[in-house]
Parts: sequence; C-alpha cells; structure tokens
Amino acid sequence: MENQFNGQRPPVNQGKRFWRIWSPFLINWGIGTLAGAVAMMAFMTVYLATHSMDMLLFYQDRDATMKVVEKVTEIVLRYTTEIQGMTALVTIPVMAFLYYRDRKREKISGVIPSHKASAIQYIPMLVMAGAVNIVLNNLIMIGGLSNYSAEYREITKAFYSASLGMQILCLGILVPIAEELVFRGLMYRRMREDTGVVMSIIYSAVVFGLFHGNMVQMIYGTLMGVMLAYVCEKYGSVAAPIAAHIMVNMVSVFITYFDAYNGMLTDIWRAGAVTVVCATLASSMFLLVQRINEKSDAPDEEEKFSGGFKS
Repeated sequence: MENQFNGQRPPVNQGKRFWRIWSPFLINWGIGTLAGAVAMMAFMTVYLATHSMDMLLFYQDRDATMKVVEKVTEIVLRYTTEIQGMTALVTIPVMAFLYYRDRKREKISGVIPSHKASAIQYIPMLVMAGAVNIVLNNLIMIGGLSNYSAEYREITKAFYSASLGMQILCLGILVPIAEELVFRGLMYRRMREDTGVVMSIIYSAVVFGLFHGNMVQMIYGTLMGVMLAYVCEKYGSVAAPIAAHIMVNMVSVFITYFDAYNGMLTDIWRAGAVTVVCATLASSMFLLVQRINEKSDAPDEEEKFSGGFKS
C-alpha cells in the first residue's frame, strides 16, 4: 500500500536525493563508529592506569603496544552488547526526530496516510516473526553456515555473554528500535517515494543484510529485512517492524540463554521437525497478515464481523 499524493513531487537534485536516502544509514554508522572508538579509548585508559608495567612498555616497544591493543580489544569485545545498547540509545532520538520530520513533511505535501492496523492484528505478525526467526536460525545451523564464519561465531559469543537483563534491554529492545527507525522508518520509506514498494523492500533488505558485516548475518539479515519491510508496508507504521524485530531478538535471546538451539541440533530429525512446524506456522500467520485491510481508516461491517481480518 503506497501513500497517495494529491499532486506530483517537484524534481529532486540527485545529490540531495542520495543524501536523503542514505543519511540515516551514514549517521547511524557514524554514531556506532564513534561509540566504538570512545569505548576503546576508555578501556585503554583504564587498562594502562591499572597495569603500570604495560603502560611503560606501551610507549617504548611496538610489540608490547600491539599486545596491549589486543588485550584491550578482547575486553571491549566482552562489552559488545552494552556498547550496542549505548549506541542505540544515542541513535534513537536522532532517528525519531528525522522520522517525525518526514511525517510532518508528508502531511504538508498532501500525503494520504496509510491505514493503521489495530492492536489485535499485530498478534499474527508477531507469531510469524518469532517462527521465521527459528526457521532461519535452524536452517543456518543445520546447513553448517556458521562454521564458515569465525567472525559470526565470535560476535555471537560476545553478544550473548552479557547478563540476561542486559541482553533483553540492549539486544531485545534498544537495538531493534534504533535499527527499524533507520532501515524501515527512514530508508525504506524514502526509497519507496521514488522506486516503489517491491524494489524498496529488496534494496532496504540488502542494505540491512550488508550492515551486519559477516556472511551468515548478511544472509539472515537480508531475509529478515524483506519480512520487516513487508510488515512496515502492510501495517502502515514503523511500530509494526519495531514490534516484529523486538519479537525476533527476544526469541533469539531466550532460546540462546536456555541453549535450546544446541538441544534441537543433537537430533537432526527433531531439528527438522521443529523447522517444518515453525515454517508452517509462519506461513499460516502470513496468510492472516495478508488479509489485513489497508485501504481505509474506517473498517467496514465485514471487517468488524471478522475481528479485523478481511479476505
């Protein structure tokens, strides 16, 4: 469902168009890079202050300097989850400001807003998101893709080494909100103004996948990005992909915490059965999501009678 305009858009300078689409990603990347640099400097300062011998050698011997950098890098990696949370905490208000500025601009331009789904219509979408997460993770592990990326194994270990509470706060809540504002709330919606729905879903999903940096997460992120962009389009609000992304990450946090993935993989038939059941569940929920009426803000009698879902 595309927003409708009462008039045609004036031509946009290509440089301004590039900046408009890519600025959320670049700003987010800049905040993340700065947060990583600040964390590295902070841990380096603390480490040198508490290791006097290493501090003396740090300024005199190149090999000693590199060893200290490696030690501090290992320490920083242990706090990856917390650093990600702090990055998201800074990113969220910046992206929220840009997002609401876009909605204000659309209103001034005469955009007819999309229909917003009711709260009960979020239930099949959330079930679908959780099931898709299990299916994709199972396929990655059954296929052995994680064995081909040491970086993926390292970053996964770092993410899930934090306390459960910190994982819930940072990975389960803050990071999904920040990423959805960047990739669906801003980039996808801005791309859609020029390229249409289908190509915008594909482009934004690919960028979302590449953003994650390693082969396994690129594949997972791209496929998940398609679902999240579709959800954003279907539900007419960035709140929908935020909710779906939170569900996805929460499922990962708790399944990893209780070591359920490894438990499933001890029996390939069990893992296959769980994957098939979750795929069937996700498909069923997708059919319900498809039936959501996005054409009007006022539900008709059939929609009321069917509880909000319309064929």
